[in-house]
Amino acid sequence: MDRIQNHPILGESPVGKSVTFTYDGRVLTGYEGEPIAMALKVNGIMIHRYTAKRHEPRGIFCDIGRCTDCVMVVDGQPNVRTCITPLRAGMKVETQYGAGAEPFPENTEDAMRFAKDERGSHPISEDAGKDAREEKHS
Repeated sequence: MDRIQNHPILGESPVGKSVTFTYDGRVLTGYEGEPIAMALKVNGIMIHRYTAKRHEPRGIFCDIGRCTDCVMVVDGQPNVRTCITPLRAGMKVETQYGAGAEPFPENTEDAMRFAKDERGSHPISEDAGKDAREEKHS
């Protein structure tokens, strides 16, 4: 996937050094200073969070820091707007479930199935949120 060359809020994308960061426990690479969302997009990650009520996936929407669709848990801090937050080496980026830093309650599997059933061909995979649940139970 292509990187954004000129961000409407952040300006020209920095040509920083390549750094590693983790996303839900997986080691990924990006360029230091680029928005976290851009580094995720280049690595094929488009879902950043799941809504609290219906457990629906959200990702980049406005890309200028005005909405909350791209919020994620970054270094333990929930609700970080990843479209305007610069990437740093060693960042820990996690999918956000609802409004906080914790995964959905134990009934996550049921909630995910409910969201899929209610919406028909909803794009939630059967193992959505699996990494966060496994980490919590470790």
